[in-house]
Amino acid sequence: MLGPLPRLYRIIVSVIALAVFVAGGAWAAYTFPYPRLVSVGATIGLAVGAACAFLLLHENHGTQSAHINRGRRTHYR
Repeated sequence: MLGPLPRLYRIIVSVIALAVFVAGGAWAAYTFPYPRLVSVGATIGLAVGAACAFLLLHENHGTQSAHINRGRRTHYR
């Protein structure tokens, strides 16, 4: 979705996406009355963040090109 990025930028985008979703999941679970849910919320945030990071950085290969490679032709006389 973001196009081809250098390796360092891909790592930075992944780390930021994971951090935001882990913090968001932990905060959302913190609003519930049970304190044990914070780790569950962080784990769910990690899973959602990993999926979002993958979708952000995934390069669509699309369909095959229209060019057909027919190989080498030999002409007999």
